[in-house]
Amino acid sequence: MKQTIIFECIQCMSALVRADKHKTCADLRLQLIHFEVLDYLSYSNQYTDTPAATASYFGMSRGTVSQSLIVLEKKGYIEKSKDPIDKRIVHVKLLPPGLTILKKARRTKLFNKATLLLKQSTPNDIHIKLFITVLNALQKASISQSFSNRKKNRFHTMKQPTVFDLIEYMSALIRSEERKRCSELKIQLVHFQILKYLSSCNKYSDTPAAIANYLGITRGTVSQTLLILEKKEFIKKNQDHKDKRVYHVLLLDKGLNTLKETTPTELFTKASELLESESSVTENEDVFVKALTALQKANNSYSFGICKTCKNFTKISSGFFCELTQEKLSKSDSEKTCQEHVII
Repeated sequence: MKQTIIFECIQCMSALVRADKHKTCADLRLQLIHFEVLDYLSYSNQYTDTPAATASYFGMSRGTVSQSLIVLEKKGYIEKSKDPIDKRIVHVKLLPPGLTILKKARRTKLFNKATLLLKQSTPNDIHIKLFITVLNALQKASISQSFSNRKKNRFHTMKQPTVFDLIEYMSALIRSEERKRCSELKIQLVHFQILKYLSSCNKYSDTPAAIANYLGITRGTVSQTLLILEKKEFIKKNQDHKDKRVYHVLLLDKGLNTLKETTPTELFTKASELLESESSVTENEDVFVKALTALQKANNSYSFGICKTCKNFTKISSGFFCELTQEKLSKSDSEKTCQEHVII
């Protein structure tokens, strides 16, 4: 189905956006979740600026949100006040220093460069209409009331959203769904993200270093997370037979089964059903591929693309071959994500 291509592109773009945000926030000494909370508060009103509403929006526990708010309050980015009528309700207000740091984190070089690259391919207004249609389908399919309520949310307050503003919003929506599933199964979001990545990467990209690059987090965080996943018997590490300094991470059956339970497939299934009658979207899936390509080209480090779409991928009489590594490729490797991917 063409919708499958569309949502695969959106998920790939979401991963690139998330990694870029991780790096940007790290430079600003801000955790990604703290950025997301500040971003949410900048669009919230008197009915949605509470810790409870924030937790519901992100699919997190109230305890996790409370800890984030404590950190942000200490930094002077927010202030909390009791409701004048119902003292049990607490409202959270974004302060000028919080808005300043938010503006620095919100608009990245990746988005700016990708927007320029995308404009060179087709008119921007065509992209906007298509992406708005897909975003609306995802909103309707979402189990999160904050995202599915179309009367008032962040997207509808945007004056002139770009394609990548919409992609960032879709990324937040997808993360919210993933958090809800992770919370139900008592698994951390970063654990899910690593399992998901391992299910789709090839032999050149299943190392701890590649995982860190893909997720935009430190190698130390990845190492600690892999230890936990290994203890749970979700993964196992194998030493490279050529370079003993390199370790490959293999996803085990237990990890794969957990991943299947955690992945919000119903979100994409329902959204796909809603898009079946939208010929403008299904007949223009190449626009989503172009948007993904623009993001990959704008990414200064790794594009993390499908192996068979790489400049170094070639077909030979006995199968497939990588011109970069000078090695034969299996059919499975050719269809998976590679961090050495070079855009054609």
